[in-house]
Amino acid sequence: MKQARRGLKGKPLKRKSLKVTRLRPKPKVVVRPKVPRVVEDPRIKLAREQYQQGVNCLSQHKYERAIAYFEKVLEGPAAELAERARVHMNICNQRLEKKIPAWRTAEDHYNYAVAQINAGNLADAEDHLAKALKQAPNAGHLHYARAAVLALRADVEAALTGLKRAIELDVQNRYLARNDSDFDSLCEDPRFADLVYPEKGLEN
Repeated sequence: MKQARRGLKGKPLKRKSLKVTRLRPKPKVVVRPKVPRVVEDPRIKLAREQYQQGVNCLSQHKYERAIAYFEKVLEGPAAELAERARVHMNICNQRLEKKIPAWRTAEDHYNYAVAQINAGNLADAEDHLAKALKQAPNAGHLHYARAAVLALRADVEAALTGLKRAIELDVQNRYLARNDSDFDSLCEDPRFADLVYPEKGLEN
């Protein structure tokens, strides 16, 4: 039998274990091909934005504005959007025929404008008041209503001019304006105070 080797002191020698170093494989470098960046045609982007604005106006029952946006889409290069816009335009035209009343007189325009003011549609209200004033340029209540709309739209100069004309045509408009919140944007302007409180100017 083989005897274990012993050291100088008679103790058996320990065998040293050999460490085996394993080489790790290098990670593979995956080279991805560069994807060319697609630049969108700015005309198509604009057409898409106009189409979306038209859809928004349609959902808010603003059919005339919606048609204006859809017409712009038809002029663009996006054929698919143009086809959709054409369908929506037909819907707008059908609803306009059913819902829009016939405005024959200045009072028709005025009554509709008042409804639009209450609904917050100031642009439409101003448009109909302008049409009413063409038919009745010396109607004080029309100038007053238009001045109120202009004040709500923060058009100070035009609002003051309109209010001045309304008071000239009907002095009662002066007293109405004093407590009308539609003219809050004018309260800090001394010219508004001169219009609605002329007696204070005389006292000074």
